[in-house]
Amino acid sequence: MLNKLKRITDSAWIGGVCAGVAYWLGLPTWILRMVWAMMALCYGLGIVSYIVLWVFMPRWENDPSDYSRVAE
Repeated sequence: MLNKLKRITDSAWIGGVCAGVAYWLGLPTWILRMVWAMMALCYGLGIVSYIVLWVFMPRWENDPSDYSRVAE
């Protein structure tokens, strides 16, 4: 089943982008947050990409029911 690429705001630290991308890729959220933090240290690439996705990614109205299974 293909997951949708949307922000998940209920488990968000800032905007829900990492949680949404992690759900879309089927990865634990903490791994993606660490990768994003490392990207932020590399010339601000993570910060710019996070802001762009935060602005343009739609958010889930109700979080997906299987998110907790994927995010752990």
